Amino acid sequence: MTDNFEVTLDNCHKEPIHIPGSIQSHGYLLVVDPATMTLSCVSENVTGLCGAGLSDCIGKSLADVVDADYCAIINNHWQSEKLQLFNPTSVQVKHADASLRKMTAIATYNGSQILIALEPDSKVSDKAYESVLKMLKNSVQSLMGVHKLDLIYQTVVEEVKRFSGFDRVMLYQFDHEYNGEVIAEAKEPHLNAFLKQHFPESDIPKQARELYIKNPIRLLCDVEAEVSRLYPAQPHVDLSYCSLRSVSPIHIQYLRNMGVKASMSISIIINGRLWGLIACHHYSSKFVPFEVREIAQYISVMLSQLISVKIQEEDTQRNARQLAMLGQISAAMAEEQEYQNALRIKAEQLLALVDASGAVWCLDGSLQSAGEVPEQNIIKHLHQWLAKQISEQEEAYFTHQLGIDNPQFAELADIASGVMMVSLSADNSSYILWFRKEIIQAKNWGGKPEKVIEFTDDGSHRLMPRSSFELWKQNVYKKSAPWQEAEREGALKLRSMIQSKMIIESEKVQQMNNMLEELVTHRTAELNLEIKQRKTAELHLLEALENAETSNRELERFAFIASHDLQEPLRKIQTFGDRIQRSGDTFSEKNQSYLIRMRASAERMQTLIKNTLSFSRLSSDAMKFRSINANSAIQTVLDDISLLVNDKQADIRVDNIGVILADKGHIMRVFQNLLQNSLKFVAPERHPVIEITVMDRTEDHITLAFKDNGIGFDNQYATRIFNLFERLHGKSEFEGTGMGLAICRKIVEKHNGSIWAEGRENEGSVFYMQLPVK
Repeated sequence: MTDNFEVTLDNCHKEPIHIPGSIQSHGYLLVVDPATMTLSCVSENVTGLCGAGLSDCIGKSLADVVDADYCAIINNHWQSEKLQLFNPTSVQVKHADASLRKMTAIATYNGSQILIALEPDSKVSDKAYESVLKMLKNSVQSLMGVHKLDLIYQTVVEEVKRFSGFDRVMLYQFDHEYNGEVIAEAKEPHLNAFLKQHFPESDIPKQARELYIKNPIRLLCDVEAEVSRLYPAQPHVDLSYCSLRSVSPIHIQYLRNMGVKASMSISIIINGRLWGLIACHHYSSKFVPFEVREIAQYISVMLSQLISVKIQEEDTQRNARQLAMLGQISAAMAEEQEYQNALRIKAEQLLALVDASGAVWCLDGSLQSAGEVPEQNIIKHLHQWLAKQISEQEEAYFTHQLGIDNPQFAELADIASGVMMVSLSADNSSYILWFRKEIIQAKNWGGKPEKVIEFTDDGSHRLMPRSSFELWKQNVYKKSAPWQEAEREGALKLRSMIQSKMIIESEKVQQMNNMLEELVTHRTAELNLEIKQRKTAELHLLEALENAETSNRELERFAFIASHDLQEPLRKIQTFGDRIQRSGDTFSEKNQSYLIRMRASAERMQTLIKNTLSFSRLSSDAMKFRSINANSAIQTVLDDISLLVNDKQADIRVDNIGVILADKGHIMRVFQNLLQNSLKFVAPERHPVIEITVMDRTEDHITLAFKDNGIGFDNQYATRIFNLFERLHGKSEFEGTGMGLAICRKIVEKHNGSIWAEGRENEGSVFYMQLPVK
């Protein structure tokens, strides 16, 4: 410990344990200046290792102390994270008499200096190391097979004890005040148990916890061994990351009082916070090789991950519940004219949001409450005190020990040991308070949780840790369950939601008059702009309506032309063609062919015009949807085309489809088009087989499949075949206009459904159709 720091009751949390000025004597320390690669500081026991005086060591080149290979590692990697990959390394330390001594080197960089800790060369043998790795593998498998955290905790301490050889291994968890509790323990049978016992925050003070985050493993080999001081003593060397760092005299005495001779602690760090420790105790001196320490640290990292995953699962579930409750409160606020009444209507959700037993809120100058709360006059007094605790930078104030923080409220313990306040306005006049009842806890402490002052013969005094670790029971009063971070976040989310419903600065009307005038002017300009934009949008809408009406009129005109002007010449062509055919006049074979082709073309053109007219009317025709029996509709279609079915000797199989929601006339047209296509596009030597099956059925939709064994098609045209006038075969092969499937798609889409196809050449095709059932 630094020479000029005296530990007292008032400053023990400030003890600079990261710069103790000494190391544990089982090893040696070389402090290297990275600029010159020379020794700037050493531990005093280095003289026995190197055979040189302390003053001679300072300024000595690192190359004159350790072998060249290790010097190269330090030179190349001292600024890199890769430096850790070379720990530990067996090195040869040079003695003044030219002899060499084999040591284990562990190098770290503290931000300004390279620290090389030299430990006895007790590297685990390959055979023993393989055994440890096998044990680690088994431990990992054991942990991954356990899903309950308490069983995982116990497995961890048992495995660490097994491969480290410590007499006692404990898993030590911190609470929100950094008091600790032993939640799992593995020990020798003759030792007393610390399981479920609590230890005060002062046992592991703040600066020690900070070191545990920086350096997650700490080994103390022998509490009775003398430390080796650093030379020169000034300036101080930061040993935060050094494995040989000596321990605070108070902690040494603490361990002596427990009868512990050696200890090792491994950090459990979750989300950057020290969650707990794996604490190992031995009742005789014990050195643990670096490799075994690394395995123990790996176990702790794995445990941290398992705990973190569990915490994330709990947070996810908690957040989902909070969002649901906030959603219910928000919906109630939107429905209520006086939105502050929504909190009363949704009082259950308001309390459950933060797991409170009571709540009070003031949004409009009047108090409302839910659950168990103090009397109104006490609430006003409490609010005044709480408002003073909230600074301008804070959004909320919370405590789980109101009666301890302010004794004048101690009598409220049975209702309000815990209180949380969120302010909704700049002067704190609008607010929400949540309350929690007192929970009387019976804590089992590992000894009375206090340090004592020991007076010496010369009248001076020194701070001493407690000497007894016998079970000491204490009932804790005037405290509630602490407010969790997720609960505080839930309260702040509600605060933000309420603030969106109210004007935060309503109480500052006089001070805001000038600003209000500016805001009114600005808003007026915005409204004028909005009015202008709305008028422009209305003009665009009127223009669009006129264009739509024009399009409809043009469509109607087209329909008239198609039905009268275009079809009339066709009828004359067909009539005169029929007369010529029946006239009995003799024509040459060539002219007879021309006449037949003319009549066929006229018929195709008439069919094309009718189909085009029908397709165009689908856009404007109103569908009359009703529930119909699909099987009945399909049977009607089959009756209509029975001659074609019989002629083709077709085998048609239909599932029990049931009721669909459709325009009967239009959907029967779809069924007819699909059936006629399957009967038409079939090889001459093959009898058609058509299957209509139900592929899927939900509460809202049904999916039908029309499968045939026809000529099929290349699947790359599966989308193209639904285009208008699209044909994959010549007119001489199969008759048709190329509009049937386009009409089918138009009708199905008008039903809020969809239609698609799959095909394989010469094997057949499947047409799928999804339709609503209600």
